[in-house]
Amino acid sequence: MPDYDFSLVDAAIIDTQHNTLRVLREVLSRLGLKRAETYNSARDAARALAEATPDLILLDADGEEAEALRLVRNLRNEPDTRNPYACIVATTWQPTPLLLTRVTNAGADDLLVKPVSPKQVQDRLATLIENRKKFVVTADYTGPDRRKSPRDGAQVPLLDAPNTLRLKATNRWAHLNARQLMAEANGFVNEQKLMRASVQVSFLIEFAVPGLSARPPERMAVEHLARVPGFLDDLLRRLDDSHEPAPVETTAKSLKLLAERLRAQAESGAVAAEELERARSLARELMQGVDRGRPLEAMTAEVATAVAGYRARLEQIAQAKAEAARVAVAGPAGQGAGEAPKEAAAE
Repeated sequence: MPDYDFSLVDAAIIDTQHNTLRVLREVLSRLGLKRAETYNSARDAARALAEATPDLILLDADGEEAEALRLVRNLRNEPDTRNPYACIVATTWQPTPLLLTRVTNAGADDLLVKPVSPKQVQDRLATLIENRKKFVVTADYTGPDRRKSPRDGAQVPLLDAPNTLRLKATNRWAHLNARQLMAEANGFVNEQKLMRASVQVSFLIEFAVPGLSARPPERMAVEHLARVPGFLDDLLRRLDDSHEPAPVETTAKSLKLLAERLRAQAESGAVAAEELERARSLARELMQGVDRGRPLEAMTAEVATAVAGYRARLEQIAQAKAEAARVAVAGPAGQGAGEAPKEAAAE
């Protein structure tokens, strides 16, 4: 393995157990890290990291999982984070598949199983330095690309995120304009967030319209509509002069008010058809305003494909649940001696 120099690397260790904090700090010290701040909770770390720029974060995912994962999501997605591309490694005593999924979906780079040894940490750092995954940006996620196979539909561009751990460990930090690298990456993320948020809003509305037209409105449709204002809030705070914010901002604010009004109407049991059509029109107008270089037809086609695929997956899930319930109710009754269940035979 290359001889890395970790003396300039800034690390943050977050763990609810004092003994584990001490051990992890000693491990990093043995590897040559001279600056490693420790925090007893994700809540305490959140306040400090708002102003800090660590290159590496070791984060306990056991003691306060919800707070820890919220911290990761905030670090990755909040526009004012000083270094949203820091290498984040969650640590755990029990690496369950569910925890791995949650850690990955929050935006962490890796999951490390305790107790850790210097060799384990050294190997993980080498992977982050030499083979870190590129970042993907969606409406509600920023972090290492989670896909193991090519994406369906419109291809989302990937970001070779600034890796300050790599720059410092390979002695390139002093030879590059890190501030410029960070600014360029932040600009890319902001552009993608705006585009993906506008598409996501249109997706939620297109999915919800049929259910909102029902009498009474379908609960799932109302729940999807309720997510629209949150994405619009994030879009609004990311607007800048390069997007002529006045018209886009006006559209986004109008759509937010309309979505909130539609939800109130749905809760009372009546949604006007013309109001739904107005929401669809504003959503398309928002997509066009945010991404003026792309044909509206292409964006609406992307949304339609996504909605159709989502409905198909929901139908498959519903059918699987219904089949499982049917099998559970039927049990072994009616099966002849030595006769295999038809479901098992079909598989």
